Amino acid sequence: MAMVGLLTKNENILRQWQKLANRNKNRDSTQLDKSLMEALCLGLPTSQQEMWRHTPLDRILDHNFTAPLPLELSAHFIRERALKIDAILLVFVDGCFSYTLSDNKYDPFSISIIPHGSEPIVFNAPIHPDIFMHLTESLVGQTTFIHLSSGQKVQRPLYLLHITSGSSFDELYTSGYRHHLQQDDFSQVTVIEHYITLNNLPHFTTARFTANISNNATFKHYYLAFEDPSSYHLSHNDLILGENVRVESHSFLLGAGVTLHQTSSQFQGEGSNLIVNSLMFPIKKEICENRTWLEHVEGASKSHQLHKTIVCDDSRAIFNGMIKVFKNASQTYGQMNNRNLLLGCFGEVYTQPQLEVYNDDVKCGHGATIESLNAEQMFYLQSRGVNKNIAQRIIINAFFSELTEFIPDVILKNAIMQHINNRF
Repeated sequence: MAMVGLLTKNENILRQWQKLANRNKNRDSTQLDKSLMEALCLGLPTSQQEMWRHTPLDRILDHNFTAPLPLELSAHFIRERALKIDAILLVFVDGCFSYTLSDNKYDPFSISIIPHGSEPIVFNAPIHPDIFMHLTESLVGQTTFIHLSSGQKVQRPLYLLHITSGSSFDELYTSGYRHHLQQDDFSQVTVIEHYITLNNLPHFTTARFTANISNNATFKHYYLAFEDPSSYHLSHNDLILGENVRVESHSFLLGAGVTLHQTSSQFQGEGSNLIVNSLMFPIKKEICENRTWLEHVEGASKSHQLHKTIVCDDSRAIFNGMIKVFKNASQTYGQMNNRNLLLGCFGEVYTQPQLEVYNDDVKCGHGATIESLNAEQMFYLQSRGVNKNIAQRIIINAFFSELTEFIPDVILKNAIMQHINNRF
């Protein structure tokens, strides 16, 4: 028990986050007040709770959280670090949208940057919230509201570039990002979220992306977390699917000392198809956790999930996945697979795919494997004169290529593959 007048470590952290939340919002913002209260009421999780047993909570929370100092970047800096793709570019620095660094034409999108508290925005209830999701909602200072009207089929992707700075002092700069996409019927769009670190210094990034994909629409989403190994990255994505929609969500979690990423999806209409893929690649002492939560509320829909992990050195990877089929969701097809490649003797992998089914007329399954480099494949390649290191690289590239094959843009695909190779 804490002594009277002294704060426990957890109480101190919650006080810090409350101070940051109050700094970012207008006091009339009831939505932010609600998010902050939800976070405070839930309290910080502990390693004794099953869902948080392997999450490095102490490593995340053992810091002094503070707001970053004002920062100006040049257009040259953006050109050097942005992906060299043909896209509509929106740049965000330390949680704030930069008008000067972003493209000034958004057609055919309607895009509004809404400071929290200035205008009420009604969002759907979160699909599977936790304290860190509520924390993100309370910490961000603005929402990017993206609207794509009915029938619009956008050829160029919408590229959201996030640049977060760190601090060299005994404090952790904390930045929050919040985006929402309203995609109307019969529309088509690709969104790329890209997260990088400005100065190779520690920081704490929270991010939340939500999308309402209306009937007969097509949506592709690429999530690229490429931050510095000294940083911390927490993110939550919610996807709500209407009737006859086609959705792909691809997450490449290739950076940050600690990454905690969650993708939640919900079928609210029949005849839809969803693909959720991810690649985790922690190295050295990094810890990467990927969670998925999928609800088949309506039937006659299909979901395919493939989550792959490469674990090197002393790193740790955690996967938690849930497919939940509701009572009325007849003729549902849901498949979730988690494949892990363990390199070395000191890495750790924890995997927990789950099903919760309340309808008999379904085809659902899940599986998980943990393997090391295949000795027979290594022998085959080396017996034909292939160097050992090159042979390893060939096998590893074959392991993750099943995920990169989903990327039709050659420049984007090559950029992701280059970042993967740099991790070696």
